[in-house]
Amino acid sequence: MYLTEVIIIAIGLSMDSFAVSLASGLCKKPLRTAILLRAVLMLGLFQASFAALGWFIGQSMHHLIASFDHWVAFLLLAMLGTKIIYDSLRNGKSSQTFDVSDIFILLGLSVATSIDALVVGMGLGFLEATILESVMVIGAVTIIFAAAGFWVAKMFGLRVWGKRAEIIGGVVLIGIGIKILIEHLS
Repeated sequence: MYLTEVIIIAIGLSMDSFAVSLASGLCKKPLRTAILLRAVLMLGLFQASFAALGWFIGQSMHHLIASFDHWVAFLLLAMLGTKIIYDSLRNGKSSQTFDVSDIFILLGLSVATSIDALVVGMGLGFLEATILESVMVIGAVTIIFAAAGFWVAKMFGLRVWGKRAEIIGGVVLIGIGIKILIEHLS
């Protein structure tokens, strides 16, 4: 497999992380650099790790995980998105439900956006791709796209969107979950 193909795959995988970063950045007051760095690195690390894990799983039991991976991603994203929308509508002020400085929220987002990488990793094993190079590219591209999402959010700013940004962020997460589900069911 050529590097160009791996980069294209990595860009496709990183779109969910970009959307999550964008929504997170719009929903939260400006985040400290350390928190942004942790979020970006965690999204990239999970994407790369899940691709590597998928490659190893693909070597032995592809048929077992492929039957339900999309449901896991959908449920995680739908639950997070629904909670964000609910909390935003319930609270009088801007809520903290989409706060990537909360390690549990960041962990849930990292896992949910990386489920597709698990399946892609399985496929990489069949395409004669060198897994180390592929995983490094997937992780690096995801870090770049996640950072870009936060940067774009900073350009628009919370003061413009306010509470609506939290609702949009919740809808985006549910939309990503639905997209993953539709792609795997069709």
